[in-house]
Amino acid sequence: MSIIKASLRNAVRRKWKFALVVFLFGVGLVVLTQMSDVAGAFERMEAMQQEIRNGGAPPSDEQFGTVAGSAGMIALFGMLNLFFMFGTVMFGFVMPGGMVANERRSTAIMLWAQHPMPLTSFFLQRYLGIQVATLVALLVFGLTASVAVLPAEAAAATEVGGVVRICLVGMLACAISFGITALGIRRAALFGLVYYLPSSLIGDLLAVSEVSTSTVAELARAILPFAIFPARAINDFVGGFASGVAWDWGATGMVVYHFALWTAVAWLGLQRIARGPLKL
Repeated sequence: MSIIKASLRNAVRRKWKFALVVFLFGVGLVVLTQMSDVAGAFERMEAMQQEIRNGGAPPSDEQFGTVAGSAGMIALFGMLNLFFMFGTVMFGFVMPGGMVANERRSTAIMLWAQHPMPLTSFFLQRYLGIQVATLVALLVFGLTASVAVLPAEAAAATEVGGVVRICLVGMLACAISFGITALGIRRAALFGLVYYLPSSLIGDLLAVSEVSTSTVAELARAILPFAIFPARAINDFVGGFASGVAWDWGATGMVVYHFALWTAVAWLGLQRIARGPLKL
């Protein structure tokens, strides 16, 4: 059995329970949006807020009951959507686990060091098997999400774009986690999450700062996208799947760059570990 196939099977055996939990949240999202008018609930809430802001009459008891029901539906939708979307990202981070760092610490890496194949190639092939398993699970998650009837604020431009976005985010999370563990750092998923969450906030701040023409703001907009998680670039990339939308080659290049960056980080880390497999 090839290393890639063995790694794929091992990844499935270790993480199928996590994948099942994420999938069930996706199924819950599908059931809720198919059986309830979630988009209409958002519209009713927005219309009520607009009327209140314009100084309209207070809502009647019937209207208040309708709005309260809409608020409950929106809260349930928000919870399911949050756990499902965050679960797809977290799934990517946990897939490699502490593969390199843990095996180095437990000295199990010495078993692989006796293999005629170089350690770097050996771990990269195992990583490739993990990425294949990750992609398969993410495709299932993405196809599940495509069945849900999402409000305009949460839906992608196209169903294909939504599936591709889930796959890209999860696979990049897997690449980041593997790059971190390849540096010999334990709890790679946790450190990857610590990198991901501030990146989302920084990306939002960069979007807000686009109106600013100061030198600092322009420098931040030029440099930070190369260092933070490219959530915005991925959104721009999948937006190209919509008809009549020009393909964003800049976003494409940014996505490819981040995959290449973390693959290079992993390769450099593995090269260093191959020279001294044991952590003394």
